Amino acid sequence: MTRRLIDLDVREMLRAKEEPFQRIMTAISELDVGDVLQLHATFKPDPLLNVLAKRGFRHAVVQLEADHYVVDFYKSAEELPYFHLDNRGLQPPQPMVRTLEILEHQSEIKDGVLGLEIWNERVPAFLLPELDDAGFSHDVREDPDGTVCVRISRSLDEA
Repeated sequence: MTRRLIDLDVREMLRAKEEPFQRIMTAISELDVGDVLQLHATFKPDPLLNVLAKRGFRHAVVQLEADHYVVDFYKSAEELPYFHLDNRGLQPPQPMVRTLEILEHQSEIKDGVLGLEIWNERVPAFLLPELDDAGFSHDVREDPDGTVCVRISRSLDEA
């Protein structure tokens, strides 16, 4: 089964004072195992985080700008929440560049509060030594569909 990153941007709806809850819940209901809903909002949607947590969804929140929050929703039993980056379909060196930019600019990941899971088409051979040098641990696994998943994290002891 192929993992999907479903992108849902409700910022314009929120700016127009429209209610995106039903659209979000419809997208959530269409997620399969391994899928991630990546929601773009103008604020951190704390009430939605609580509602979906009660339904078994984990979340990871990243603030890109003052009015641009990205929230990943997914099912997982892991304790550390992960932000997801789908690098499939990109030509080298873009997967590595995108990954290093996120790691460099997101304090939650640098501080060990949040992990990063990247989805690539191949093992990122040049990225792994960079991660080691930067003090990040990583776990590489290949899914049956050929997607290479790399989970990147920093333990709180290392942060």
